[in-house]
Amino acid sequence: MAKASDTATGSSRIFVRDATGLVREVSWLDAAMYNMIWASIPLAIAFLLLFGPAFYTGGNLYLAVILAFAFTVSTGFLYAMMSSSIPRSGGDYTWITRAVAPPVGLMSNLSWNFWITFFIGLYAAFTTAYGISPLLRLWAAEFESPGLLDAADWLVSRAGTMTVGIVVVLLGAVLLAFGRGMRTFLRLQRWAFIVWFLGAIIVPIIIMLVTSQETIQTRFDGYVTALGGPSGASQIVLEADAGTGAAPFSFTQSILMVTLPFYTLAFIFQSVYFGGEIKRGKRSNLLSIPGAHAVAAICLLLAAFAFLQSAGRDMLAGLGLADPASYGLAFTPLYTELAAITSGNWIIGSIIILGFTAMLIIFVPQTMLQLSRNIFAWSFDRLLPEKVAEVNPRTHSPVVAVMVITVLGIISVVIISLNPQLTFLVGLFGLALTYLTVAVAGITFPYRKREVFEASPYNGRIGGVPIITLVGVLSLLTMGTAMAILLLDPNSGTHWDLNTNRVLLGAGIFLAGLPLYYVIRAIQRARGVDIELAYREVPPE
Repeated sequence: MAKASDTATGSSRIFVRDATGLVREVSWLDAAMYNMIWASIPLAIAFLLLFGPAFYTGGNLYLAVILAFAFTVSTGFLYAMMSSSIPRSGGDYTWITRAVAPPVGLMSNLSWNFWITFFIGLYAAFTTAYGISPLLRLWAAEFESPGLLDAADWLVSRAGTMTVGIVVVLLGAVLLAFGRGMRTFLRLQRWAFIVWFLGAIIVPIIIMLVTSQETIQTRFDGYVTALGGPSGASQIVLEADAGTGAAPFSFTQSILMVTLPFYTLAFIFQSVYFGGEIKRGKRSNLLSIPGAHAVAAICLLLAAFAFLQSAGRDMLAGLGLADPASYGLAFTPLYTELAAITSGNWIIGSIIILGFTAMLIIFVPQTMLQLSRNIFAWSFDRLLPEKVAEVNPRTHSPVVAVMVITVLGIISVVIISLNPQLTFLVGLFGLALTYLTVAVAGITFPYRKREVFEASPYNGRIGGVPIITLVGVLSLLTMGTAMAILLLDPNSGTHWDLNTNRVLLGAGIFLAGLPLYYVIRAIQRARGVDIELAYREVPPE
């Protein structure tokens, strides 16, 4: 394959410059931590325990997790193989523009970026509702403080959510753009991972495994009473169950429940978007993507077992169905708050909720990192102004790209804060469209970029057919099945009949990249720049 510098026009006419300026300083372990935190395992546990028993009558939580893993594992391997073969910033954008077609790559990545920006605002809301507010409520019960309880309730309001969200986005911008750039971020991420994994995963599971159902209900009652609620709150919760916990097993409901663990197990591949900054090694991406994927599935299964055995399906279903005001609370407690209450110790309880909060907060700069590398890759290929691809020589960070994402992130915070009905599930369909496109890229990659494929660490064949092509076919089939579930599940937010407009919005945003590409190409041609030259080459490092 000819290098960019070998072309007649010279590399400076193809790409913005001969090297990205980014540095490989991310280890496979850092990438695995990134993937597990970003995939939000605690949130999937929370949604699985809160909504699974409540809204999927007769559904089996374990089967839903296993099916979700089966539907997504091939995509995890495909992402690992593609990132090892073309280890550059931009992830799916870089692969698809080279292995399928430039307009398709922009369509895929534009859709991805739109919905991931949506999640910045969503996690700002989660930071207050699921992190800081429950922590203040726990302290209010312990210290009998009406002021702390009022603060907890205010934080879940629109004003509280917006204020905290904007602060978190601005702090993320400072972290990524200044200081020591990626090094500072990675150091903070390691500490966040420790706090998150112990607090939000390990400690709650242990507490629930060693505590009886009677003790859980007694401590829950005492907690609600301490906050000024009625006595016998646990009985109110149990009565709200309306018998869903005793429903017979339903395979159909188990399949539809895949939507909940899909929230994590389909989104644990995202280190590929800064693939040009991960230290090379044939197994690096296998450890950080499929390896992290397996750990996530185990965490979901263990948490489901612990809470079903202790709190019981009836209480979990009741928490999902009951209006929290009926038992004296302003918002529904998640599994972390329930475990904190069950511990009987406000310090241990604080560690649990702080673990969950750490995940929510670090998610925002993680997402800003991912998005900044995507638009950096666009700029490097001359789809955006060259300024966006500038890299600070001291921090090795694309500061302008980070600032662009900061503005978009704040807009997302404002929109979500003012529209709380936009739930976490709305974006899953649009994001999954990118996965289908990556599957096509995996299928065609060995044939469209033969020399790059042959030089990659995953150039093996079975019966003459490239293994990566076979994995791409499997990914297309299994991810397509998962998308069908999103369209059939009435609780997904993208049910074809109930939420037609949302489905069409997801498809429309994906398709919007097609005319956008040709508009940009025409503008650049008028300036004497042929952007299609870049797509004949793999970008330089």
